[in-house]
Amino acid sequence: MHKLSRLTALLGGVVIVSAACSTAGGGGSTAPSAAAPSAAAPSAAAASAPASAAASAEASVDPKSLLGVILSSGKIRISTDPNYKPFSFLNTTTGKYEGFDTSTAEETVKRLSAKLGKDIAVDWQTPGWDTITAGSWGGRWDISIGSMSVTVERAKHVDFADPYYFDSGAVAVPVDSKVQSLSELNDGKTFCVGAATTYEQWLNGTLEIVDPNIVPAPTSPNVTSLPTDNECVQAVNAGRKFDAIVANANGLADAVKSGAKIRVLDGPPIFTVSVAFALDKSGPDDAGLLKLLNEIVADMHSDGTLKGFSEKYLGKDVTTKPS
Repeated sequence: MHKLSRLTALLGGVVIVSAACSTAGGGGSTAPSAAAPSAAAPSAAAASAPASAAASAEASVDPKSLLGVILSSGKIRISTDPNYKPFSFLNTTTGKYEGFDTSTAEETVKRLSAKLGKDIAVDWQTPGWDTITAGSWGGRWDISIGSMSVTVERAKHVDFADPYYFDSGAVAVPVDSKVQSLSELNDGKTFCVGAATTYEQWLNGTLEIVDPNIVPAPTSPNVTSLPTDNECVQAVNAGRKFDAIVANANGLADAVKSGAKIRVLDGPPIFTVSVAFALDKSGPDDAGLLKLLNEIVADMHSDGTLKGFSEKYLGKDVTTKPS
């Protein structure tokens, strides 16, 4: 990911946007780590094989690299958003995270464990989205698997794996609004967006993406940024007044289905995005982990795992690159 050609491959032909899962909260773990399923005790011979494989893997990995740190600790710290349904959300009944990103992360770690011959536990972390996208994580978490879109600016601070899905942005208005098109939202209308998202950047004119079909933003927007996209929907439900919300198209569709007091404007996506796992450029060397992650993402694409997660949580397949 340190090569410009890698960034070009990620950006080319894909409208790069922020599937901006904004997170609220500070950087502590808020849910139990994923637990490995119980199994009957293996024989001594069977138990020695994984142990030998793990020892061999650790011996061949630089202990100072990110992969080495993960192997040594036996866990991987993944940043997530507890308020980004349907991608990631904390089920307060079970105390566990659920959603498309959550399932993708858990399956990724399961396959990483198999490759390494050692069980790696998931340690969820919930830093703010602006902190995640800024890089310089200082070793507080290891990876973001949280709908981060690939952009030129973000690629200066984080290394991206290959895309695991593709997404788009949309505009919604209060359900009682008379607005029917984006062109009616020019000249100082009020917008709510998630902070540090590509939707905020789109409105402010700072979004750097490769998308020939990107729609121009309304003129002179009056922008209010909340910690996460979903908080905009929740604010409107609570009676707060905005002319429009700009957010992830699938998240807005899910909110409408759940009875939110909004409707999504008809028309093409305001932009389309390539979404990928992200690792901190300023952290330990991540080349070895990136290689394994790209293999895992490719496998999950080819065997239909990502498609299955997408259809379960989003009601459609978003894992195929738009033509």
